[in-house]
Amino acid sequence: MAVIILPHRLKNQPQYAAPIDYAGLAKGVQILWNPAAGPVDLVTGRAWASGGNAAIATTQGGRAFSFDGADDYYGYTGYPEITGNTGSFFMWCPTVGAADTHGHALFGASSPVGFAHQINPGLQVHISSTPASIGTLPSWFKTKNRSIVLASGGTAATCKAFLDGTDSGLKWAGPPVAWGAGNKNFNLGRYPGGTLWDFSGTILIAGYSDAVWGEAESRAFHENPWQLLKTRTRKLWSSSGSAHILTGASSIQPNESNAKTIAQHHVLVGSVPAQAGESSVEAITQDQILAVVPGSQVNASSAGAITADLSFAAKPNNQINTFETGAIRQAHGLLVIGPTQESMSSASGVIQAHGLVALAPVQANTSGTGPLYIGKGGLAGAPSIQANTAGNGSVAQTYILVAAASSQLNKAGISTISNAIVVEASLISGIVEAFRIKKPGIPPGTPEWLKTMIEILTGRRGNRIAVPRFQALTFSATPTRAECEALYRYTNAVRDSLEQLITRMDS
Repeated sequence: MAVIILPHRLKNQPQYAAPIDYAGLAKGVQILWNPAAGPVDLVTGRAWASGGNAAIATTQGGRAFSFDGADDYYGYTGYPEITGNTGSFFMWCPTVGAADTHGHALFGASSPVGFAHQINPGLQVHISSTPASIGTLPSWFKTKNRSIVLASGGTAATCKAFLDGTDSGLKWAGPPVAWGAGNKNFNLGRYPGGTLWDFSGTILIAGYSDAVWGEAESRAFHENPWQLLKTRTRKLWSSSGSAHILTGASSIQPNESNAKTIAQHHVLVGSVPAQAGESSVEAITQDQILAVVPGSQVNASSAGAITADLSFAAKPNNQINTFETGAIRQAHGLLVIGPTQESMSSASGVIQAHGLVALAPVQANTSGTGPLYIGKGGLAGAPSIQANTAGNGSVAQTYILVAAASSQLNKAGISTISNAIVVEASLISGIVEAFRIKKPGIPPGTPEWLKTMIEILTGRRGNRIAVPRFQALTFSATPTRAECEALYRYTNAVRDSLEQLITRMDS
């Protein structure tokens, strides 16, 4: 028997410090927050301090960091291992509030080099304090369920801003500022030391990675941000002996600890109910057994026992009907055999047994023409005759039901019909076969979760993934720049479609 193993991806927010999926979407992640586990960096275990009215609140998507836009933040001084200006900052927000004086500073530091990831009131984007973007975001402030990814490959040309999993198309004139060496005073939710860049809203999950994310990673993050985390692989079933019997494996849940919080999980075990009797000297034990006493009946008399004899006799029931020509007499007799009673005496009581025996019923019908009688196989009746008296003689009417033979007439205008078969003209000439290709349907009664999964995988929910058409690419003896760029564009388009398919199948 095959063992079923589920490495299932998280679909909902884990309420503990779940392991990070470094082999998947979280490849290269250096900072990661899951507010359900507290203000703790899950990568390093560093506990971040809260400032202002920053708190953890419950939202529709789960537990989230909450900022009221008035100097709220989570901060930490350290992280000397983070250097350079290559990487990606990602954040998923159930709610986004109004803009501050300088908009929203999402993530920043004031030393040793001042910089910030910022969205200004005009919806221009700053990546590590670069000049404002050329172009603006379509929306950000006072919205719900938004994700944003700010990626940098170290140059202005490699900077990207992905809003809700889609490339915003923004460009920058200069490269982003690099991280400074040594410890950095990081702030999530504001620019350190300032009160005019404060973020307003809630953050469900956020972090920083030294990997440069593209549109495929940003789309996967927006659709399910919990793909950054993973659960432990476990066996659901195991075989028992030589027989193929499914048995449930024991579920074990450990307690996980990090630098600040301890998540504790308890398994519910039902205890055996017990009832204790308390006494000053010793325990009280009580056993009760239900016993039935035999019933007895005694008749008392001063002279002797009373004997009662009961007999039931039925008189014949006579019914007489008087008519013009004669009387009809019907006699019914009910005969009852005398009852038999056995009395058995024992030491404790008297047991009475009754047996009922019935005589065979006899029914006699007296008539002028023919009586009814009991035949060998059951009750047989003489032919029924109905007579009507009129004038000098009787009128007898007899009705017999006769079914007429059915007939079918087929007419043909051209050819002879054989065996009563009509051949349609369209069948003689033939029907043109029409080929039609139909997508396989979802069988009725399919569970809702399986139906939704099939619709997502087959693109029936408006999410069909378009694969680029085939292109015949040719090159001259000395390839030109245009030919190479055409090859890169086509290769990137195919790769993007493939990554979308992999991401959909994997999630």
